[in-house]
Amino acid sequence: MHRARKNPRNIAITGASSGLGRALAMHYAKEGARLFLTGRNMARLQETRLACEQAASDVHVSALDLREPAPVKKWIDEIERQSPIDVLIANAGVTGTHERDGSIETAETAHLQIATNLGGSVNLVTSAAPHMQARGCGTIVLVSSLAGLQPIADGPAYGASKAGIIAYGEAMRQYLADDGVFLSVVCPGYIKTPMADQYKSWRPLELTAERAAEKIARAADRRRALYAFPFALALSIRLGLLLPWQLRKYASRKFNYIRD
Repeated sequence: MHRARKNPRNIAITGASSGLGRALAMHYAKEGARLFLTGRNMARLQETRLACEQAASDVHVSALDLREPAPVKKWIDEIERQSPIDVLIANAGVTGTHERDGSIETAETAHLQIATNLGGSVNLVTSAAPHMQARGCGTIVLVSSLAGLQPIADGPAYGASKAGIIAYGEAMRQYLADDGVFLSVVCPGYIKTPMADQYKSWRPLELTAERAAEKIARAADRRRALYAFPFALALSIRLGLLLPWQLRKYASRKFNYIRD
């Protein structure tokens, strides 16, 4: 049985300037939560803030580079001094692919994704978890991806960063559980966002950002340990992992990016 919900709650969300992060912020704003939002683009963050405030939510925004541990810790510590965080959602992420001329994804492109997606999640957990441990309560949600379960050939570093989040989250959940801190890893499939729209491909069972946000918030509230969705796509990936890699390679070609 999970703990009863508090209303309003104090929710911290990264990557809130657009896409899924903005949809998550809007979802919790409608529930009357106090929001602490961050992203790299302050102008877009202010747009999110204004949209959330129309739902009478108390919203605080900060521009932040999650790759740097010291600013992340400072942001978390400042929030904790105001309002202890009930739910932290590590949503921010970037993606990349191979070069248009056919050469492989550069080291710089790969490291940016790993540092932002996986490194940023590590920076957030290591900053927020000690506060939650001291209180004996709190929820952390790490947003991974179905690409962490089955990466595509056109997104090697993205898949690696998301697989790393799954492994890190699984280990940290076990470590933090005895202190009353719950860690959930969510693995969405295709979501229609500005980041995703950079790369055209076959996108089966694609969800709107708003629908995905609803599912993630529900998973956090129900304390789902590992939540992969949509179910049909997640199941096909799990079954596909039983096949030889050559067959998976053939089956996954549709998912690769359409290049001009």
